[in-house]
Amino acid sequence: MIKKIFKSLLNFFLFSALVHNGVLIFSTLKEGDIKYLNYFRIIGLEAFWPRIADGKISDLISIGVMILIVVLFWLISLRKKIMV
Repeated sequence: MIKKIFKSLLNFFLFSALVHNGVLIFSTLKEGDIKYLNYFRIIGLEAFWPRIADGKISDLISIGVMILIVVLFWLISLRKKIMV
């Protein structure tokens, strides 16, 4: 029972994240401003580190961090497939 509730909660978070990112992508296309997709702004890091999402260097680092996270999860999934 607890496992099903936990899985439902994770699915809720995943669904909410997908909707949130869809809105951000729509806003980026509508406004023509890539700032909406800056990872530091998405996770709210600006609340702790003001102006971290400002500037073109921040956008490049943000893209690099997102790619790094995707590659990390991809490698973890490959490792699980190899070990099974």
